[in-house]
Amino acid sequence: MALKHRLHKWLRWATIVLLALLVFDAYHWRQAATMNAAIADGSIIAIKHELPAEALFAQAYFHAQQSNQESATALYKQVERMGELDLKNAARYNRANSYLQRAMEMDAGGDKQQGMPLAEMAKDAYRVVLRSKPATWDAKYNLERALRFSPDPDDSDDADLPPPEQSERALTTMRGFTLGLP
Repeated sequence: MALKHRLHKWLRWATIVLLALLVFDAYHWRQAATMNAAIADGSIIAIKHELPAEALFAQAYFHAQQSNQESATALYKQVERMGELDLKNAARYNRANSYLQRAMEMDAGGDKQQGMPLAEMAKDAYRVVLRSKPATWDAKYNLERALRFSPDPDDSDDADLPPPEQSERALTTMRGFTLGLP
């Protein structure tokens, strides 16, 4: 009889714990569904309370789509501070795209010098993304675009000097000269 009583007591506690877990899971599922609906219909922009990094990323994306680049950039920076690595890289990449887009808009408006700092910030952000994940082809392509817009300065002092005389006459191209190979 005592065994049967203990079994019933254990089953009651297991049922209570299971129900508590189901309620907890349903609450989190409902929060996620509400957040997904807000992302889908664009109302994510209006939410002001503390949001997870993914929701901040969605807010930043909507701001960028509405050409509100300053707000988008600020939100992307927040995501970079709190998200996981892939989300940080995506936020950094989008922030760099925003910088490069604004720099190119300034150039099209005839004010390339104002856009140069933005292009430099874009190049830095693309390089950080590529250091963390070298196979990001989009970042490689956009870094190349940013480098065409604002080339890196050449650090060598002799960059403006003409090539040395007879520079074509390197040891490997001279006739009759062997490097000791069979």
